[in-house]
Amino acid sequence: MKRIVLCLIVLLAINALFAFNDYSTAMGLHFGTSTGNGYSIRKWNDNNGYQLVFSAYAFGSKKAPTYFDDKNYKNGRRQAGEMSFNYLWDLRRTSDYHFYIMSGASYKLQKVKRFYRTGDTEWVRDDKWAVGAGPGFEWKLAERFHMSLELPITYNQSDDIVPYIPALGIYYYFK
Repeated sequence: MKRIVLCLIVLLAINALFAFNDYSTAMGLHFGTSTGNGYSIRKWNDNNGYQLVFSAYAFGSKKAPTYFDDKNYKNGRRQAGEMSFNYLWDLRRTSDYHFYIMSGASYKLQKVKRFYRTGDTEWVRDDKWAVGAGPGFEWKLAERFHMSLELPITYNQSDDIVPYIPALGIYYYFK
């Protein structure tokens, strides 16, 4: 509980540093491959904007599995931290929406606990990255709440070019 409160205080303090234009700075949640997953800080200037997205999480079992597939190992718990930066080129701005081109990159540091049939375990690095660019739209839902939808073409660590995996975000704009 203390960590959550401390994280919220840090996020609000960071936001206070950027909040000097009317409705130009937002904080929220963003989910996308090249644009990143997690907490987001978005700042619009006169002709462009930028966004920082970050997260840290862990999931999966800490216990050794009781069965194995055809492989000699089974992956267990994952621990990850992700950071991304996006640049937003403003194409059209009205009082109700933004139309822009986004370009961004994300990097995920990830460790996976691997259990082997022999009973051994080890932590294996499984880092992932992605870069992408494409159109984006941001709609005004209420006075300070906005929602974004972005459709970037993404290139990732597996040498895959993936078109149009949607990225979604919801933001609260501060004065």
